[in-house]
Amino acid sequence: MEKLKYLPILMYHNVIDKKLTQVWNNFCIEKVQFEKQMAFLLKKGYTCLNFEDLENIIQERTECPKKPVIITLDDSYCETVNNVVPILVSKNMKCVFSVVTGYIGKKSSWEKEVDGSLTITEEQIKKYSGSLVSFESHTENHVHLTKHSVKEVERDLENSKKTLESITGRKVRAVFYPYGSYNANVKSFTAKAGYLYGLAIGSSKPTVTEDLFEMRRVYIKPGDSLFDFKRKISRWYIWFRGIREAYKRSRERK
Repeated sequence: MEKLKYLPILMYHNVIDKKLTQVWNNFCIEKVQFEKQMAFLLKKGYTCLNFEDLENIIQERTECPKKPVIITLDDSYCETVNNVVPILVSKNMKCVFSVVTGYIGKKSSWEKEVDGSLTITEEQIKKYSGSLVSFESHTENHVHLTKHSVKEVERDLENSKKTLESITGRKVRAVFYPYGSYNANVKSFTAKAGYLYGLAIGSSKPTVTEDLFEMRRVYIKPGDSLFDFKRKISRWYIWFRGIREAYKRSRERK
C-alpha cells in the first residue's frame, strides 16, 4: 500500500451544458470546465483508474502508475452521463459513476430544491458499462446510513450490490456513502455485504488508502479555477488535507 499513499479520487455530481444558477452552485460544474480539467489530467500524464484496477494494484497483480487518479461522479444523472462519457471516451480516460439503484430511470428525491433530476436508465447502464465506464453502488435509496437500523442498512447495501451486478454482469466493488455519512458500523456492514471499498468525503485517516472503507475524495467545486484544480490534485494538498483531517478528528474524540 506504500505506493498508493498518493491517490486523488475526484468527486463530481452534475456536469451540465447550461450556465450555473445559484441553486445548483454547490452541486455541479459546467461541461466546458469539466472538459478543461480532463484535458489537464491527460496533458500532465495522469492515469485514470477504476476500482477493478485498484484491486489489482493492491493485490500486486499490476504496477501502480506514477500519477494515478480516479474520476467519480455521484448519482448517475442522465445529463451528466450524456455530457461526460463522450468527453472521456474520446480521450481514452476511465471514469466511475455511482448509481442509486432504487431510482434507476427515475427522478431523484434528494434534490428537493430543483424538483429532482432524471437518473440513468437500466438500458443506458448496460450500454455504457465497459472497460472505460464503470458503475458502482450509491446504495439503494440514497439515505443517511448512520440514521437507520442495522437491518435497513444491511438490506440497502446488499440489494444495491445485487441489482447493479445483475444489470452490468460485473463485480461491484465500491459503495459511495450518501452525504458522506458513515461510522464504524456502516463500514462493518459494507464489508459484510461484499464491498471492497467505501467512498467518503472526509476521513479520519491521514492517507487515502489507509482504511479502504473510508476513502477520502477531493470535492471539485464549480468555482474552482484550473489553478485550484491543479492544487487539489497535488501530492502536497492530498498529504496536507489528510494530516489536517486526522488531527481534527482526533481532537473531536477527546
